[in-house]
Amino acid sequence: AFWISPLVVPLFLAAVMLLPAWLAARGGGEFTVAVVDLSSQRFGAVSEEIGRLLADDEEKLVITLLAQEPGAEPEATRERVKAAVQAKDFDGMLVLPADLLGEGRPEYVAPNVAAFKLLTVLERAVNNVVVAERLTGAGLDPESVRELTKRVDLRTLKLGKGGEETSDQGQTFLLAYVFMMIIYVTVLMYGIYVMRGVLEEKSSRIVEIIVSAVRPFELMLGKILGIGAVGLTQMVLWSVLGFALSAPAMLSAIGLSGIELPSIPPLLLVFFVVYFVLGFLLYGTLYAGVGAAFETEQDAQNFQGVITIFLVVPLVLITLIMNEPDGAVAVVMSLIPFFTPILMFLRMTLTKVPAWQVVASVVLMVGAVLAMAWLVGKVYRVGILMHGSKPKLKDLARWIKEA
Repeated sequence: AFWISPLVVPLFLAAVMLLPAWLAARGGGEFTVAVVDLSSQRFGAVSEEIGRLLADDEEKLVITLLAQEPGAEPEATRERVKAAVQAKDFDGMLVLPADLLGEGRPEYVAPNVAAFKLLTVLERAVNNVVVAERLTGAGLDPESVRELTKRVDLRTLKLGKGGEETSDQGQTFLLAYVFMMIIYVTVLMYGIYVMRGVLEEKSSRIVEIIVSAVRPFELMLGKILGIGAVGLTQMVLWSVLGFALSAPAMLSAIGLSGIELPSIPPLLLVFFVVYFVLGFLLYGTLYAGVGAAFETEQDAQNFQGVITIFLVVPLVLITLIMNEPDGAVAVVMSLIPFFTPILMFLRMTLTKVPAWQVVASVVLMVGAVLAMAWLVGKVYRVGILMHGSKPKLKDLARWIKEA
C-alpha cells in the first residue's frame, strides 16, 4: 500500500489536472444539425452567426447546419426529421418557430442533450439573431450596437516579490488548493493510523511486553515519527511531482505547450512539506493519546471526532480567507497551531504573507507540538496499561496529574 499510493496518487492528480486540458485542446466534436425554420427567413442568419461564434472563440467544434423545408405541414416535417435523428442521419434537430420574436421558443431535439458546448453555441447564435432583428426593427444598426456593447475581459496578473507580473486566472490557487487538501487528508489519515496502531498493541497486550524494554514516551514518539516518516516520504514525492507538472518542458513533452498551467514556487513546496510535518506531529500526538486512553476504536470515536473538528474548521473558513487573506480573522486564525497547517499555507498561495507571521506560525506550532507531546505523554504512560471501563475526562486529568 505504501509503494502503490506514492505512485498512484500523483498519477491520479496529474490526470485530474492535465486530462481536461488535453481533451479541451483536442476536443470539440463534429455535429450535423437539421434546422426546421418555420419562418423560412432565419436559417442563413443563424448559420452565419454560428460560424462567427466558432471563429471568435477558436473552438475546435464543427457544426454543420442542414436546412429542412417546413412545407405545407410543419408538424409532419418535424416528425419526419425527428425520425431521421433517431435513425442517426442527424445528431439533432433545431426548430425555429415563426413567432421567434414574440412568445415562440426554439427547440433542440436530440438523443444526447448533454453536449453543452454545442447547446451553448446554438443558443447564443439564435439569441444573437433575435436581438439583431429586434434592433433592426427599432431602427438601430446591429453591427454598431455589437461593437458598442462588446465585452471586455478582465486580465488578471499576479504580482511577484520582485515586482514581476505573471498571468494567473486562478490556476495557482487551484493547484495550491489541491496541495492544501492533501495536507488535510494525509494529516487526518496518518493520525488515525497512529491511533489504530496504539489501539492494536494495547488490545493485543503486546504493549505490556514492549514497555519492559523502552519507556512509554519513547514508544509513543517512535510510533509517531515512524508513521510520520512514511507520510513525509510521500509528501516529498508529491512535491517533486507538483514542481515537475508546473514546468513548461513537461507540458511540451506531452503536447500541451499551449495550455497555461501555473509555475509553483519551490519555497511554497518547501512549506507544503514543513506544514505537513508539523501538522502531523501535532495531530499524531493527539491521536496517539486517544489510542492509549481507550481499548477499541469504537470507544475512541467520540474523542477522535473532537480532534477531527479542529481539522474541519479551517475548511469552513476557506471562503473567508480567500476574500481577505490579510484580514484580522485570517491572520489570527492562521496563527492558531491547530489551524496553521491549512490556513497559513492557503494564505501563502493567495498573498505575500509577512515573514514574521510565517516564522511565528512555525514557532507556535513547534511549541504546540512539544506541549502536546509532554501532556499526551503523561496520558500515554498510564493509558496504555489501563483496561476495563472507558475513561472520563476526570480520569484523564487524574492520569496527567499522577504522571
